[in-house]
Amino acid sequence: MKHAGEIIIREATPADSPVLANIFLVARQSTFDWMDPGSFSLSDFSAQTEGERVFLAASPTGEVVGFIAVWVNACFIHHLFILPAYQRQGIGQRLINSLLAWLPLPYRLKCLVRNEAALAFYRQNGWQQLETGNTDGEEFILLELKDIPAVISPARFHE
Repeated sequence: MKHAGEIIIREATPADSPVLANIFLVARQSTFDWMDPGSFSLSDFSAQTEGERVFLAASPTGEVVGFIAVWVNACFIHHLFILPAYQRQGIGQRLINSLLAWLPLPYRLKCLVRNEAALAFYRQNGWQQLETGNTDGEEFILLELKDIPAVISPARFHE
């Protein structure tokens, strides 16, 4: 596991697309281990984030380590992916918290039931289940965040 140090969060630019597409590919192939890795491609990023605001997380050296993509009108987090070597360091929560400066709560997202690590992350950070559903044969849970927990302990990211 690499240590991210201080993380810089900023809105992505078109020049960031290649590195973000690579993160999207690598993180999904690692996370969704029950799916065929060949079903993911670099072109998925531009297709699946079209019309969304995308923010990235970078290390102090400028290495991009993750991103969040949001459908603004619905306050819906469509994608949140962190490179595997940088997971469990609070970067995902920092990306979510960065939305508070410009996007009102509540936030919603869908998380695949089989993505147990992500579900644990969201539940530990105050997300509540609203309903379940099925998309393309994959069961998901619709989650909502109404409030940011008052205290977010860094220890919670190492469980």
